[in-house]
Amino acid sequence: MRRLWLYLLLFPLQLSVKAQSMTAEVYYVSAFNEMSDMLAGRDTLSIKRAVYLAEWAFYEGNLDYRTDFCDEIDRIKTFILSLYDVNNMHIYKTGMQMSITSYMVSPFSGNGYTPYTYDFESFSMDEEAFEHQFVSRTLKTHKGQCRSLPWMYKILANELNADVALAHAPRHSYIMYKDEDNITPEEWINLELTTNQMNPSWWIKQDFEICDSAVIVGTYMTPLTDLQTVACQMADLAFGYWKKFDRYDEFTYYCASRSLEIYPMNPNAWIIRGKSLERIIRDYLMTTGNIVDDYAAYLINLMDETKRRFNKTYMTEETEEIRERRKQQAIEAQKYIKEKIQSK
Repeated sequence: MRRLWLYLLLFPLQLSVKAQSMTAEVYYVSAFNEMSDMLAGRDTLSIKRAVYLAEWAFYEGNLDYRTDFCDEIDRIKTFILSLYDVNNMHIYKTGMQMSITSYMVSPFSGNGYTPYTYDFESFSMDEEAFEHQFVSRTLKTHKGQCRSLPWMYKILANELNADVALAHAPRHSYIMYKDEDNITPEEWINLELTTNQMNPSWWIKQDFEICDSAVIVGTYMTPLTDLQTVACQMADLAFGYWKKFDRYDEFTYYCASRSLEIYPMNPNAWIIRGKSLERIIRDYLMTTGNIVDDYAAYLINLMDETKRRFNKTYMTEETEEIRERRKQQAIEAQKYIKEKIQSK
């Protein structure tokens, strides 16, 4: 796919930009173009940069890559390397992963004796502020949730050449890496950053009510490649756009579609694509007096395809019961962590 401004020349739709919000939207187009270049191999693939771009666009450029992102990540990287060396973690094949985990969940001078913990303020809110899921916020506050904590871990792991992957559960993400040191009976470590636990696969499947089909096709409980991870960030860019402007449109359609080219088992991206097409079809039919011409039929076919492909992800709907269970698990885990810290 070409950069967005060129791609628009090849597609009948046009970005509908309101004059008063033009400046804010340009940041999203710029972020899309840079991520798209990464996905196409025209630019260096960087999860750290992709995460930054999505947050930078939401903040309309009021986030500096060096001072607000890279400097703190570099500082943490240096401390973790020292932690790795001092504790002779080289004797373990997954010693670097262990060092990253230790840094995030235990008090050290390198984290100001403040481990990275679950942000209960955002969980208790009826409508969580979107930026509460940003890695840049977690870097500053040492608080996060089921998106920012594992994404921060993944960025650190890439910086430290530790082989880990992001994985999804319904409305949730966590870290997976191969258990090369045989710590558990399973092939993979499933690291839950919100509760600081290693969870067995059967437990994740049962707790999130995941069906076998969703695991088989790779929707959930599957380690993502770095390319797929950046593709997920492209879908998150579209979601942030919707949060900021309160609309789905051609831009969210392009983001979701580009993301799905690389990682088609992301149900959230299919939802964004479907909602975007609903808006596009509605707007187009208004111009034709609700006459379904060839182009309208083309759009409707795209919608039908979107529904079929979404159904093949076997997405699990998050129920209130699941959400409340996750909250209680996080509360119990954080209580245990606080007691452990205070006892030292």
